[in-house]
Amino acid sequence: MSSVLEIYRITEQLFKLVEKPVNSDDREDLIDKLTSLLEERELIIKENIRPKDDQEKQLGEQIILWNKTIEARLAQLKSQIQQDMMNLKKAKVTNRQYADPYQDVSVSDGMFYDKRR
Repeated sequence: MSSVLEIYRITEQLFKLVEKPVNSDDREDLIDKLTSLLEERELIIKENIRPKDDQEKQLGEQIILWNKTIEARLAQLKSQIQQDMMNLKKAKVTNRQYADPYQDVSVSDGMFYDKRR
């Protein structure tokens, strides 16, 4: 099997994975699958074999089109993860403030200092 055809096959799998809607429960499994496919594809790409005929060139053009969609969806996935992390951090702060509301109160609260002396 030619390397271009192998890259095409892997890119097609990547494209099918990112096209599916992702919920937060299945996201970790999806990321594992995407990572393994991307690593496999990277190893094949490093061989740096050029397309030999017109059919492989057409496959290469399709790979480029799919890759644009894959990159866009991965960027969306990254932003979703960042948003979830920010929400989790905010929830932790809120829970901590609820558990100990006087945690951030300074010691000098309510004291009066006479500036004249």
